[in-house]
Amino acid sequence: MRLRLKTAPAVEPVTLEEAKAHLRVDGGDENALITALIATARMLGERETKRAFITQTWQMYLDKAEAEIEIPKPPLQSIESIKLISAVEDIVDQDSAAAQPVLSIAATTGFAVEDTVVINRDGAREEEKTVLSIQEGISLTMTENLTNPHTKEQADRVEKYILIDKSKYNVDTSEGNPGRVKLKSGGSWPAHRNFASFIIEFKGGYGDAATYVPEALRQAIQQLIGFLYENRESDKIPDGIKQLLWPYKILRI
Repeated sequence: MRLRLKTAPAVEPVTLEEAKAHLRVDGGDENALITALIATARMLGERETKRAFITQTWQMYLDKAEAEIEIPKPPLQSIESIKLISAVEDIVDQDSAAAQPVLSIAATTGFAVEDTVVINRDGAREEEKTVLSIQEGISLTMTENLTNPHTKEQADRVEKYILIDKSKYNVDTSEGNPGRVKLKSGGSWPAHRNFASFIIEFKGGYGDAATYVPEALRQAIQQLIGFLYENRESDKIPDGIKQLLWPYKILRI
């Protein structure tokens, strides 16, 4: 399993004003430092508890998937999408210009109108587009213009994605434990490439505002900000603060 943060929290569990009051700091000379410490303390707390505190969006990449999949970073708010990368892919055959919708590829076999495709440049998935029409064996025309130019020399590959209908699976968003996704009875995941090709995009966190975060976690973050402020070379969590975080820590039995 691999995780990629897609959208970071829009706010922090502790405001700058709250942190400065806790630190008994006046004036604005150290605002930048304290703002950075707030984010660091939140991330250390999330790492220790294996949770997400404020709403954030993640993508989880799997080589293969079982009928039931555990979703990290609880509490799980929602499954935004489940996509599979099909075994169908091809390379860009010649220059495809930016600001135009036509993508020239070596072969169009296996692609269909309304397919979702992703252009993969040197291992980085750059652009996600939808196929509007196909000129057989020559090109795909997208529903919108390409953002970047794409060429064979840049090792561009075109991958076909399959979006799984949400009616095919159930989602468990129990707050106290990691979330779960489970295929409905009798269902199966479509065939895919079997290498970082099963992609679950999900939202985790207690909510969009600091007030949704349990007060004990907010207090732990404030104390951790104070510790980091006094020990600026440290990235450790003192044992006393770990005790505050302990009730929220995801444990493995």
